[in-house]
Amino acid sequence: MAPLGSDVDLRFQLVVSPQVQEFDAAACLFQSAAVNHHGESSVQGYATATGVVMRFPRIADFWLSTGVIRCELHDPELEFMVEICLLGHVMAYYLELCGMAALHAGAVRQGDKAVLFAADRTGGKSTMVTSLVKAGFPLLADDISALAWQDGKVMCRHGFPQMKLTPEQIARFVAKAEAENFPLVHPSFAKLSVPADRVGRVVSTSLPVACIYLLQRYLPGSEAGEGTRVRIEPVPAGEAMIQLIRHAFLANTLGSHADCALLGPTPKGVENDLKASRFHLVARITRSVAVRRLWYPSGYEYLPAVHRAIAADLAATEASDRQTA
Repeated sequence: MAPLGSDVDLRFQLVVSPQVQEFDAAACLFQSAAVNHHGESSVQGYATATGVVMRFPRIADFWLSTGVIRCELHDPELEFMVEICLLGHVMAYYLELCGMAALHAGAVRQGDKAVLFAADRTGGKSTMVTSLVKAGFPLLADDISALAWQDGKVMCRHGFPQMKLTPEQIARFVAKAEAENFPLVHPSFAKLSVPADRVGRVVSTSLPVACIYLLQRYLPGSEAGEGTRVRIEPVPAGEAMIQLIRHAFLANTLGSHADCALLGPTPKGVENDLKASRFHLVARITRSVAVRRLWYPSGYEYLPAVHRAIAADLAATEASDRQTA
């Protein structure tokens, strides 16, 4: 979409359109392996003359072009899906097309840096990030962390100031939550949509990335000699790159993405092949940012100790960087 470092005003348009446009098979960029109740790929992508269409069959088409996302909603009864799709798959894809790496990770601010936390879907990322925000680390991004190379640094863009929390997390981390009526993220899911400022402070600027932590929980006593100890270990560059590729918000989609000149000619030095350009960006991130594996015991009672371990690790890294500079 836009070259790295350029400023883009992003506008969103929503219209109801029962008509579904047909696309030539040659225009298909990807089809998800997951299918809907009708046996259709649940997410599809098509190249157009002006950009890309991200299709959620029988729900909506999202037309992506520079500075504009236009949603054509096909079934008005499924309007609640617009926000889910937009703030998930669609925004992650738009960011990738803009030359950023959209990681399935949360991010908070520590000092003047961003600290990211990536995990599998049941790996505790939501609880970890929410607990840190509650403990005074301002939220930068909840579910999608967009990383870009800018002025010789890896920068993390701020996300939408909203958090998806379970009722248990809300009861623990949101003050006076019993008086609130937070909406469901999806009628079939237990998580609720909570304004981030109901948990703690929010950051609305881009920050250089200090560290990316890969979360690894274990049950107390389940690993020989571990007990309730928190440990942090560096991840070798090769493995770090594999992990960051695996933790892409759209990992499966990007892996199967067809080569395509998405919006015609691009500026000199900017690759048009999405997979190749993303590979080089992730390689640059792993060369420039520390990636560490954070092992910690499962249980809310251990989170303060985890917070202290993270703060100590970041302080040691900062002191080492000052000595090296």
